Amino acid sequence: MITSHSTDFLIRLKNASRAGRKQFTSPFSGYCQRIAQLVKKYHFIDDFSVTNDPKKNIVVKLSYQDNISAITDISLMSTPGRRLFEKVSSLPWGKTKESLIIVSTSRGVMSQKEAKKLGIGGELVAEIW
Repeated sequence: MITSHSTDFLIRLKNASRAGRKQFTSPFSGYCQRIAQLVKKYHFIDDFSVTNDPKKNIVVKLSYQDNISAITDISLMSTPGRRLFEKVSSLPWGKTKESLIIVSTSRGVMSQKEAKKLGIGGELVAEIW
């Protein structure tokens, strides 16, 4: 039983990149689809698609350059038992310049940089670098 689809999706993404897989499949949710769109926008994955096999799934194709994954690591910030919310003034910066901090706001899932530009805070989901 999956308690958090977004956490499951991000763990599958992390494990697939560490194992050197070309793609992986995860159960579908609209929230995970929005995370996949954001991760694709920042070039950590090549592409993703939604399949309608017996169950709806998201198939993600990972991005590699010279057999090195675009994803170095993923750090989960919020968990089902411990949600982290920050105001716009308290949003953290990433470990590197290329880091992507995923923030779930009242206006949808976006990067920390986009949230700062819009002047809104939200739940810190994860950091990808």
